[in-house]
Amino acid sequence: MDRYFEIKAIPNPEIMQSAVMAHLMQQLHKLLPQYGGRIGLDFPSYRKKLGLGAVIRVLGVEQDLQALQHQLTHAHKVAEYALITSVGKVPESVAHFARYTRVHAKGNSYINRLKKRHQARDTWTDELEAAIRCKASVRLDLPHINLRSESTGQNLILFINRARVTKPVAGLFNGYGLSSPDSATVPLFG
Repeated sequence: MDRYFEIKAIPNPEIMQSAVMAHLMQQLHKLLPQYGGRIGLDFPSYRKKLGLGAVIRVLGVEQDLQALQHQLTHAHKVAEYALITSVGKVPESVAHFARYTRVHAKGNSYINRLKKRHQARDTWTDELEAAIRCKASVRLDLPHINLRSESTGQNLILFINRARVTKPVAGLFNGYGLSSPDSATVPLFG
């Protein structure tokens, strides 16, 4: 992972920045699986209480990034919403790294699945239900993006957590360009 390019949301008074970022992530999610987990994402303006910012940094090797950059510049409406920089080299003296991971919110479907499992084992109680509902009601205070699943048509909220680490970890990324816990990292710079 020695190269990168950036996708910068163009400010637009008629469209919220979060909607533009959601559109850009939706386009990336359509394309990233064909790269087999070799491309990771960084959000240089990530702030836990403020959001992901207006820049998505795409990291990988030059051949993959050139191909993805070409696909994005020809993707429907990406050019209307974002500027895509040229592929550049990651600085050699990177001191910090990050692991961006998806955090799943626990909602009614989570509760219903647990309830069915426990009822099948005859272990469901009112106390257990109260504890599960309490755990599921914890509000995630993380930056997120609203997406629509291409396969199911359902809307989903992609909560993203960033953990800083001091040593790089090689590995693969998921279809959103994010890491699994304790797996691949991306360099933090500039």
